[in-house]
Order: sequence, then C-alpha cells, then structure tokens
Amino acid sequence: MEKLVDIYDFIVSKQIFTTLFLVITLLVVWFLAKMIFRRIAKRLLFLFTELSDEETIEDIAKKSASIVAVTLVLYINQLLPSFSAQMNIIFETVCRAFIVINIASLLNNALDIFNIRHAKKSWHRNNSIKGYIEIAKIVVWIIAFILIIALFTEQSPLIIISSFGAIAAVLMFVFQHTLISFVANILISNGKVLKLYDWIELPSSNISGEVIDIALHTITVRNWDNTISRIPTKDFLTEKYTNWQPMFSSGGRRIKRSFYIDQSSISFATEQLVQELKNTAPLKKSIEAMLEGKEEEIGDINTWLETNGVTNLQLFRKYMLNWIKMRGDVRPDMYLVIRTMPPHTNGITR
Repeated sequence: MEKLVDIYDFIVSKQIFTTLFLVITLLVVWFLAKMIFRRIAKRLLFLFTELSDEETIEDIAKKSASIVAVTLVLYINQLLPSFSAQMNIIFETVCRAFIVINIASLLNNALDIFNIRHAKKSWHRNNSIKGYIEIAKIVVWIIAFILIIALFTEQSPLIIISSFGAIAAVLMFVFQHTLISFVANILISNGKVLKLYDWIELPSSNISGEVIDIALHTITVRNWDNTISRIPTKDFLTEKYTNWQPMFSSGGRRIKRSFYIDQSSISFATEQLVQELKNTAPLKKSIEAMLEGKEEEIGDINTWLETNGVTNLQLFRKYMLNWIKMRGDVRPDMYLVIRTMPPHTNGITR
C-alpha cells in the first residue's frame, strides 16, 4: 500500500509526470480496447450482414477504443491534481467533444450497416433507403454539432437550438439543395416510380442504362456502354425520362405494325362475302354473333348490311383482332388494339 502511495506521490509531484502517465494510460487502454472491440465488431458485422469488411471493422474498433480510452483518462484526470483549474476545464471540454464526435461517427457506421442489411434482403433488393440513411446521418451530425457548441459555450443545447431560429433563412439557403433532394427522394421512393436496377432513359442527357445507386443528392446510372452517369435526384421530378422496367416485369412488350389499304377497295359487305368469311376460324363466331336472332329483322341481308354500315373494312378489322388473339405468341391479357389511322396519300393505314 505504501508503494502505491509513493507511486501516486511521484506521479503528482510534477506536471510532466502526470501528463506522461495520462498519455501512456490513453495509449495502453486504446490498444487493448481496440483488440477487444475488433473481435466484437467482426462478430456483430457478420451476424447482421454476413460480411467481414476489414476496413469497417477496423474503423468501428478504433472509434470504440477511443471512446473508452478518453473516458477513462477523463476520469483519471479528475482524481489527479494534474493541471490548473482553467486547463482542466479546457482539457475536459476537448475530451467530451472528442467523445461526442466518435459516438456520432459510430452511429453513422451503424446506419451504413443497417443499409447493407436492408439491401441484402431479397424482397428489399430494388428498394433503396440510402437517401433516408444520408438524412439520418445529417441529423446525427447536426445533433453532435449542437452538443459540441453547448460544451464549449457552457450553454444548454435547448438554448443553442433556439438561437438557430435567428439564422433560419441562412440555414435554408445553405441546405436548399439538400432539402430539395430530400423531398425528391421521398417522392421517388414512396411513389415507387424508380427503383434499383431499373432501366431508365433520359434523352435530354443522352443517358440510357441501369440504376445502380439511389442516394440523397444523386442517382447513379450504369449506361449500356459501361460508362457511369450521375443525375441530381431533383431532376427526376422536373425532367422527362422513361422507365422501361415495367416492360421487363410484365414479361411482354409492345409490337406495333401498320400497312396501307387501297381506299377504292372499301365497300359495304355482301351476302357472298359474309358466307365466305363465316367459314374462316377467326370470323366464324363473330359473324354468328352478329346475325344471331335477327333472321326476321334482316330480310334481304345485303340491304341489312348496307343499312347497318357493315363494311369489308370493319369485317377485316375483326378478322385481324381474332387472328392475333388465336396466336400462341401474343399475350391476350395485355392491350390489343386494331384501329384505323388517319388517311394517307398512299391509302388508309391499319
């Protein structure tokens, strides 16, 4: 016990010894804590993300060890009469600010890990929350900034927050792009108009490729020639773009064809034409449905067809529609339109 007292008296006898003791304690505790937290971080990271990113593990271990080491040194400094009262205040303030910065940085690491975990889930693969993660990071750093100012000014954080009201206009100007991007990110994410791995095309910017990242301020697209383009998020609310992904998701795509019909060949349908078409598979049911139960009303079929405006062009349209429906390579559950286009000098366009 006497030896411990002698050691204590020796340490506090001169300020340089006290300072040296605090520095050695800081380094030893930091090194040991780093080894411990490195193992913990490695297990937790693999548990949550099934990854073993050495850079992230090292970063988390260093910050956690720094918090523990500085906290311990701060406590020891209160027990040792090392510095003057004014120096102690400065030392403690700097240490607490350092702890706040490291805690904020650790929270940002936790948000990154959560983002990785979210992205690895198959049902969340196309839904990026990176924009929300970046907003959360900004909020964390704003809170840390307020706490640090409160530490150095010895004021309550509430007083610091209330004083920001006077410079609200300046803050709005500084963060205007962030606020606009945040609103755009929410509208895009909630509206599900754009997701990861969607094929988009922006003709105005000559961009056509796959979305590989949706962040707060920018959306990254890998073009089909493997070049990378970054577009401001807010541009997707103001600029015209095409999202081709629903076409892929539906399993089908539009096929559009047209041809010309000689206008002079169009006439009212005749009984002979109806009888001939009635024997064809595409028009058999349509003609039977058109004439069913109208034997007494029809009388002279040629007159009835002319009175009701039944033309060979109308029958041809029904023929084409039914013929396409009968094909095995056309999906009947999707839009199928056979229509007449505006007349052309070469004839009627179908």
